[in-house]
Amino acid sequence: MRVKVKAGKEKKLLNHYPFGHAGDILEAEGQAAPGEVVDVVSESGTFVGRAYFNAHAPTPLRMLTLKREPVDRAFYAARVKRALARREGRVQGTQALRVVHGEADGIPGVIADLFGEVLSVQIRNAGAEAHRDLILAALREATGASAAFERSETVERRKEGLEARSGVLWGELPETVEFEEDGLRYRFSPLGGQKTGFYLDQRDNRRLMSALVREGDRFLDVYSYTGGFSLLAARAGAQALAVDKDALALSTLEATARANGLDKRVGMRLGDALKVLEQLENEGRRFHHAVLDPPTLAKRKDDVPGAKRIFTEGAARVMRMLEPGGHLLISTCAHYIRVEDLLDAARLAAGQAGRTAEVLNVTYQPADHPWMLLVPESLYLKSLLLRLE
Repeated sequence: MRVKVKAGKEKKLLNHYPFGHAGDILEAEGQAAPGEVVDVVSESGTFVGRAYFNAHAPTPLRMLTLKREPVDRAFYAARVKRALARREGRVQGTQALRVVHGEADGIPGVIADLFGEVLSVQIRNAGAEAHRDLILAALREATGASAAFERSETVERRKEGLEARSGVLWGELPETVEFEEDGLRYRFSPLGGQKTGFYLDQRDNRRLMSALVREGDRFLDVYSYTGGFSLLAARAGAQALAVDKDALALSTLEATARANGLDKRVGMRLGDALKVLEQLENEGRRFHHAVLDPPTLAKRKDDVPGAKRIFTEGAARVMRMLEPGGHLLISTCAHYIRVEDLLDAARLAAGQAGRTAEVLNVTYQPADHPWMLLVPESLYLKSLLLRLE
């Protein structure tokens, strides 16, 4: 089957942009099952490439290749192998790795994280779902994972007309997945936690913040989830306080801290982050370092103003509690929130807090979460490191 795009719309696809939106399509020549691989052609009929096609999805076309080639097990095996080769030597000090990062690795809608010998997989669109057996076989062969689980419970799946899926894919899945990173032993519940199990993308920022810690410092970890920032800061000598509304995440943090001999250095507060920050401020608490790392907040462009208000309120409260010379990392995992938006929110927060601050660094996602120049959507993690005067 062929899908014809409007005149001029083929240019971005030929320039390796992976998305063909509804407004780009001129006509579909025939009926295709959701997720079927189709030939994409220009309005004049010239071959452009091959793509997953789901006529009922907000993004009907998801490009796979600009070649006339079969999309089979060998195709996916080559893509996974290329993804692993891209990461070779670029990620150190950890047993955990993002193996496939969706469109950035040429497999639209597939996220795969490896934790030791356990693989976590997320399948987000109808095309990847239709080819799930081929994709899983390629991942299993390339990684050699002894067990794997699926956490395909995303909003993207619902938009594609797919039901949520989770469970064991192969092997004997342990009740608790464990892996080592930077000398700490982390753990999480594979089928009970959020997303793919653990936030690998904050690895570099965890190291950045822990390097600032001196013995006896007080460290505040807001929206902590399972407390990766708290644990590494505590190991560096800080007294850390993790704040999150997810009771399961905090119980996981408690167990992990105990297993690493850090339980006396890691405290926890369960509750809504902004309300807990208000309580801490009223208690007169003071900190030397803090992280403000909320969930996505902006899943659409229209959500950005509201998200900025949350960043501003949270950052202002944190700034009022930071010691002079203290550090604040403000981070967003939302593609639609730009670095400029974080800077705006931070400026407003500093004004409300009556503090001045220096921007020490702007960071992005680590090497195993590729940011491809021709795919702007592949950039999602942005962080500001501030030093308060």
